[in-house]
Amino acid sequence: MTIVSEVLKYPMRFCVLLLTTGIALSCAATPPSARTTSTAVPPSVSLTLEQGDDSEAESNEPSSTNTLGVATTSVAINFESWPLTGIVADEVGNWPILVVKIDNHDRARPQYGLNAADVVFEEIVEGGLTRLAALYHSNEAALVGPIRSVRTSDFNLLQNLNRPLFANSGGNEDVLRLLQDINFVDVSSNAARGVYRRLEERPSPHNLVSDTKSLRAVGADRSQGGTPPILFERNDGDNQTQVSGIPVKGADLDYGSTLVQYRWDQNRLGWLRSQNGSPHSDVDGLQIAPEVVVIQIVSYARSAADGRSPEAVLMGTGRALLLFDGRLIEGTWERSGAFDVTRYFDRDGNAVLFPRGTTWIALPRVGQTRIIEN
Repeated sequence: MTIVSEVLKYPMRFCVLLLTTGIALSCAATPPSARTTSTAVPPSVSLTLEQGDDSEAESNEPSSTNTLGVATTSVAINFESWPLTGIVADEVGNWPILVVKIDNHDRARPQYGLNAADVVFEEIVEGGLTRLAALYHSNEAALVGPIRSVRTSDFNLLQNLNRPLFANSGGNEDVLRLLQDINFVDVSSNAARGVYRRLEERPSPHNLVSDTKSLRAVGADRSQGGTPPILFERNDGDNQTQVSGIPVKGADLDYGSTLVQYRWDQNRLGWLRSQNGSPHSDVDGLQIAPEVVVIQIVSYARSAADGRSPEAVLMGTGRALLLFDGRLIEGTWERSGAFDVTRYFDRDGNAVLFPRGTTWIALPRVGQTRIIEN
């Protein structure tokens, strides 16, 4: 008997089966903290922009029409290690990635929760400023922020993460209209005002915060996200990296109004980050020092939502500079489609094998990067 004839014969049994399967999948991909946390979510969803959120220059621009889909990966998921960091653990969660848009204006520093993120993207917005998209999966943050608005550059950051949770403070009307074509779970301040608050000791709009557990609880209540893809190919050995590359001190990035430095620190085994002449530390005073820095050189187009706003072009191929273990590997990046993960290759065309640890991905234009040699 075919599946179609079975459905026609027993329609009620088929509906019950679908309902049961959906409930099971929803619980399986939800972290324990999110399953047990009770969070009040307003019944109505407002898509209005917070007034004053974009008082500093920033922007966005979608390059193509976005459609719903599922991320694909070229590497099989290994649940013995965390998908975004490669760190081996006894228990690895398969809950969705939480993406949080974080303010990077000088008045927003020090930020909350950045050192708990597995991966952080730095994108250019208006006026040569940058904004961060922090990906949380293996760690929780008691406070995260300041949280800011969405940009169309974020669309292609979201699409290959297999339906992540997305936390932001809203956006302009055109951005939010275009965002509806992206497959994600909305945990923004417009959708869940009850889990956001403003800090009195900071000026608006640089003072909106939340926490990862509450945002995950909202995501579990609203809809089920997907299992994360593996973003980086790893070595099979014990944190061994390929021997290629040359020793370097670090890299400087000049985005226009934001100057960033990375310097290798053997004691931290990471790249110490400074911004606009001072160490870039979180609110606890710990300087940011990711194990891996990827400088993915891209072009920027005008955002379809706001012609003043730049939108990163993240499809295609381009030059890549990869920093880890105090060394530089020069190569290329490649991303074929919206739902494909970005792959990185050395100059000989071999796939770059990443060490375990946290990763910051810079998205500068051509001519904005300078490597500091030993």
